[in-house]
Amino acid sequence: MAQHNFLHLWDDRFLYITPAIRSGLTVRTSATVLASVSGHPFVLEAADGTRKQCTAAVVAPQVARRLEAEGCGLLSLNLDPASNAYRMLARRMGGHGIQVVDARRFGRLRDSFEPAQAGVLDDDALRALSRGLVEAIAGSAEPHGGREAATDPRIARVLEAIRTRARPASLRELSALACLSPDRLTHLFAQQVGVSIKGYALWTKVRRTVQQLPVRRPLTDAALAGGFTDAAHMSRTFQRFFGLPPSFIAGQVQVTADALASRAWGRAGRANPGFSRA
Repeated sequence: MAQHNFLHLWDDRFLYITPAIRSGLTVRTSATVLASVSGHPFVLEAADGTRKQCTAAVVAPQVARRLEAEGCGLLSLNLDPASNAYRMLARRMGGHGIQVVDARRFGRLRDSFEPAQAGVLDDDALRALSRGLVEAIAGSAEPHGGREAATDPRIARVLEAIRTRARPASLRELSALACLSPDRLTHLFAQQVGVSIKGYALWTKVRRTVQQLPVRRPLTDAALAGGFTDAAHMSRTFQRFFGLPPSFIAGQVQVTADALASRAWGRAGRANPGFSRA
């Protein structure tokens, strides 16, 4: 039976499922939960060359790694760094960039791994699987509400502006929106979100672009809708983030998105009423 690659999109996360992957050095702004489908180990290699064999792991945002998952099948759950789900995991990671997880923590949840890889689970079951992965590692139930429920309202405004702004907002504009000095905003944003403003802005470009892929629009159009200057810039970023070109995702991955993801990310950036139009 032919095996397929799947990408399931939600507003605060996405789940990539593949029978095998071997990537060069990648680094991305999202936090990533990795789990072997079959229970056979995969290999994570840190930037310093340290190699870890594991059947599950969590990788923090902006941590470089190489990944070898040959024949075991892999679930790769990517969490928006501003999400409640990532905050739950961050509290358990204790500052580790790569943390190996005992896959036995997943318990009966592992019964869903092979059906997910086979593509037979519906969206509700896949979303429940994604929540279950987070909850099993964090040791507590994930609150409903997706993104930034616990975020300072000034940072929440900045996050929304970054996601929806038609052109990149300057630090001066974002500082005015938050009613903070640029230095204070930079510090508070990194403290609350865990990544820099620039890093999160790049994540939103990637996330918006990924959202364009289910409609099979030309890659240049998807790049511009996502906020990239051109398709080449998009391709370089995707290669650095995922070790995969966007053409592979568009042509060899079955991409689905739920309604919340489509509303949150399915449009090109728009002017934000909190800013004057340039």
